[in-house]
Amino acid sequence: MKSSGLFIGLSTLDLIYLTQNLPEPNQKIVALDQTIAAGGPATNAAVTFSYLGSCATLLSAIGIHSMSQMICSELETYAIKLIDLDPNRSELPSISSIIVTQATGERAVISVNATKFQATSEQIPSDILEDVAIVLIDGHQMQVSYAIAQQAKAKNFL
Repeated sequence: MKSSGLFIGLSTLDLIYLTQNLPEPNQKIVALDQTIAAGGPATNAAVTFSYLGSCATLLSAIGIHSMSQMICSELETYAIKLIDLDPNRSELPSISSIIVTQATGERAVISVNATKFQATSEQIPSDILEDVAIVLIDGHQMQVSYAIAQQAKAKNFL
């Protein structure tokens, strides 16, 4: 039987650029390569968990913006079950711009993270812990995370 994991927190659309160096102030540089991917700590953990052969459920706020659909598409690619904390939200999802230096792998990241939307515990499905073997909380949806941790404790899950 496959393990089932619940991953709670941030989902972003990551715009990732590979460069030789980080830009100086007021400098424009040309990237060596680029990619767009779903990101965020909980999302990255869910993708890895699924890639390694386990069943992952992501509890995050993504919404219906056209850029949100890029996140959802990648989650489908990795067979991640998404429970969207705000499925009708039409605002832009969190976007991260990431510059990775080729020689060292060091990076610079800018994002608004989950500062634009915090879900409430009322948005949690009542059966959220059913068939869950592991829970990861990334710290970006704290009210939801706290409520689920309390549920887990009450069920002697922790």
